[in-house]
Order: sequence, then structure tokens, then C-alpha cells
Amino acid sequence: IGCELIGSPSLLFLDEPTTGLDSFQAEKVVASLRALADLGHTVVCVIHQPSGAVFNTFDDLLLLSEGRMVYHGPTKSVASFLYKQGYSCPSGINIGEFCLKVVSVDHENSDTEESSQERIKLLETSFKQSHKTAAVVRQPSSDDIEDVVTILRRGRPEAGLLEQSRLLLARSWREVTRNKAALAIQASQQVTTALIYGGIYSLGDSQKSIQDRLGLLSLVAIGNTNLALAATVRSFPKEKSIVQSERAKNLYGALPYFVSKVIAEAPVAAALSGAFGSLLYPLVGFQQSWPKFLSFLTLNVVHSFTSSALGLLLGAISPSSDVALALLPPVIVLQIIFNGFNIAEENTPKFLWLLPRISVVRWGFQGFCINEFSDLKFRCDLKQKRACVYTGEEALGRLSNAFEKSSVKQVIGAQLGILAACYLQTYNVLRTSGPQYAQMKPPPHA
Repeated sequence: IGCELIGSPSLLFLDEPTTGLDSFQAEKVVASLRALADLGHTVVCVIHQPSGAVFNTFDDLLLLSEGRMVYHGPTKSVASFLYKQGYSCPSGINIGEFCLKVVSVDHENSDTEESSQERIKLLETSFKQSHKTAAVVRQPSSDDIEDVVTILRRGRPEAGLLEQSRLLLARSWREVTRNKAALAIQASQQVTTALIYGGIYSLGDSQKSIQDRLGLLSLVAIGNTNLALAATVRSFPKEKSIVQSERAKNLYGALPYFVSKVIAEAPVAAALSGAFGSLLYPLVGFQQSWPKFLSFLTLNVVHSFTSSALGLLLGAISPSSDVALALLPPVIVLQIIFNGFNIAEENTPKFLWLLPRISVVRWGFQGFCINEFSDLKFRCDLKQKRACVYTGEEALGRLSNAFEKSSVKQVIGAQLGILAACYLQTYNVLRTSGPQYAQMKPPPHA
């Protein structure tokens, strides 16, 4: 009950809320519900064996016996109704207990069962006759149903956008920092990967170092994409049931929830990417230049953010964590195929022209290559001098025309464009996949 009351619902259904409580605690619970009803909320309860104080708290009573409606009207009028049918509540007996006794079927033997059924049938018939005469209750029309649905959907969170964002950000940040084991594993992955690359690669200015650089930069782009996707693809699916329930109560909207998730995870992603780049760069022997080093770190962080945005989008469109994880391999494979190294953009089939342009791995790899090969000189140590590549720009030209004509700024701009598109689409998916309600229809008229 407490969880439901957080959302301050307009309509509250409760199935036996006093079950398992003593009379004192049951009275306290019902008193709280009474206070909620006095504030304008509608409270509907199924209740058994109510005490006198609890019974008299309710405004209206629907009395059922094996699915048949025996009485529906003001609670205070039920005693008068039963009295008119020949069933007077004895003094000192709780009217609620007396109602249950009158409408219950005694299965002790066939005679008591038959007598009970006759009594209930008499009450049912009497109520129907009085109902038709007084027209106390009317069947709801389609307009009534539409009004109810409109009221239920009209609610908005009481807190403003800034307050929602602040609270959700605090919760998301606690979730990120609380999982220290996952953070330690991610940090160890970055450090271990950088050390492994540093132990394998030792780049120089020979002709063979060109291939080594291309292979290493391709691995860096692919590895960063894999780690970022794996870290974010399950962010939304694992919280979907909780978020749907909270949004159904109008506690917050899709926008503050999405923004809080992005902001909470950004510092961790930036720190991990920065640590990886800071270790890798001097270990493998990239160009020893502060501008080049800072540009590499920037490209690495932007590439990580873009990959994380793609992971969030995959998680948002997936109904469950299993589906999100199943989408991961084919997406990564497509990213790798069209990364600009395995197949040049100009050689891509025309009907697949879009894939290289939206490949996160391609733009990451392209940015790393431009940053590293620009202004780089190579010595010719081959017997065939005409086969030598003397500059980094020449190496980029042989790899792809797109790489030769591009710049680091253009690569960052393309990645930011993909990031913005992924964020926008993710928000649209979260917004449109809000709480769903069953269609309400008026009951068929007899």
C-alpha cells in the first residue's frame, strides 16, 4: 500500500488490505485510506470480517454472495435494507459481521444449504426490484468510461522537471557508484588491455610499423566500442519493470529519467577512457606530442560516449535484457565490417551506402588514424624503393580517400551527430513506450 501511495493515485484498488492485521492495526490502515478519500481520491477495497469501526468508515458498500450482487448503496443504509427483508441485526452484533452471515451459504447439510440459497436469492431479487424502482445505480455509458480513462491519464508528476532530474540523478549516481565490483572489473579491463597492447606493440618509423599502427588503431576502436556497448546495453531493460510502474504512478517523466541516466554514467565512461588512453599512448610509441596526445584522449572519450549512446538505444528498443544481448553481436559485426579498414567506403555496395556513415567503429578508427598518421614520417627500409611510403598522409591515401580528405574535427562532428541521433531516438522510444492501459468498455446491457 505504501508503494502505491507514493504516486498519489487518483484511483486505488485494494484487495483485502487488512488481512493478517489485528483489529487495531486494521483500523489504522483503513483510517489512512479514509483520509486519502477525504482528499479527493477514490478508494475501492475488498474486505473481510471488518470490525464495526472499520465497516462504518466506508461510504458505499457492494455486498456480494458467490458473485451475485445482493446490495449496492450507502453503507449506513444496509441495515435498513436487510430489516425490510426480514433480517434484523441483533443488538450488540457488528452490522458488518451480520451482513456476512446473511449473505453466506451454509454448507453444513443439504437443508441449510438450500435455505441459504433461498435467502440469498430473495435478497438479490429484492435489491433488483428496489434498484429498478429507485434507479439508484445506472449502467455506465461509453462516455463515462472515456471520462475515467481521461482522468487516469491526465495526471502529471507533482515535482517539476528540475526536481525530478535532481532526484533521479542522485538515484542513478548511487546505482553507478554502489556497484563497486563492476567498476573494478571495468577499470581492470581497460588497464589490462592497455598493458597487453603495450607489451605487444612497439611502433617506430619503419615501413612495417604502418601496418602495425593500422592494426592497433583498429583494435582500439573495436575494443572501446565493445566495452561501451556491453556496459550500457542492459541499462534500460533491467530497470524496465520498475520504471514502468513508477511512470504509471506519474512520479516522473521519460526526459528526466533519460537525462539522469546519461549524466550519471558519463563521468565513469570518461574516466575509464581517459585512463586507457593515458596508459596506451606512451606504451606503444605513438607520436610523442602533447597536442597529438590530447587529441587522442579527446577522440577516445568521444568515441566511448558515442558507443555508449548506441548501447542505450539498443537497450531502449529491447523488451528484455536477453533481447538486448542478442542484438549485440550482429550490430558489432556490422560495425567492424564497415570500419573503413576491412572495406573502403568508396568500395561499399551502393545499397549499403549508409552503413559506413553510421558505423561508430569506422569513425573512431578514422579519427585515430588521422591523428596518428598526420605529420608522420617513415624511413624506407625496403629493397623496392618505389613501394615505400614516406609520409603518414600517403599512408592514409592508400587506405582510403575518405581518410585522406578528412580531419579530426570532421570525425568528432560525425560522432557527435551519431551520438545526438542515438540520444534523440532513445528518448523517443522511452517516451512512447510508457505505461499501457487495457481498453475499458461498458458492460453489455441486459
